[in-house]
Amino acid sequence: MFQKNNQTLQIGLVVNGPNILLKRFNVRVEEIPNILRSFGRIAIGKVVLNHNIAPKLVEIILNSGLEPIIVNGKVDVAVAVETMKIIYNPKINILALGVRDAHFMPLIIEAKKMGKEVIILTPKDGISDALQNTADKVIELSGNHFRERVTTSSKLTSPLNFIF
Repeated sequence: MFQKNNQTLQIGLVVNGPNILLKRFNVRVEEIPNILRSFGRIAIGKVVLNHNIAPKLVEIILNSGLEPIIVNGKVDVAVAVETMKIIYNPKINILALGVRDAHFMPLIIEAKKMGKEVIILTPKDGISDALQNTADKVIELSGNHFRERVTTSSKLTSPLNFIF
């Protein structure tokens, strides 16, 4: 785990479930906490889902130690709201965001303005260049495998320079 002033770094995680957990991407939500633990402690972990989600996925999310947030409206709005709570939480050092789309760029920019390190968790294909080039770290997810992608703004140092 990484530390700052002899304190374990605190991570706030928000995952856009319908955008990241599609079957075609083969992303296993239960692997996300394991990947992030090498960066610090997950203090907040939320997966935002739409209202017609399979109960089995909710169970997997809960068993992974994450909180499912089920919404009737737009998932992107709920992701933005939950992310802003983390950005303005002074106890959180790292924002981990499971998204693929460039329209989340303002959240990343705001997080960085507030001094947060930003890790993007994304399936191998489909991440926007804008997100990739703005985040401090990009971690590509695929089943039991993940790969850290070098970004132009990388500030975090990580032991994740390999593929399982």
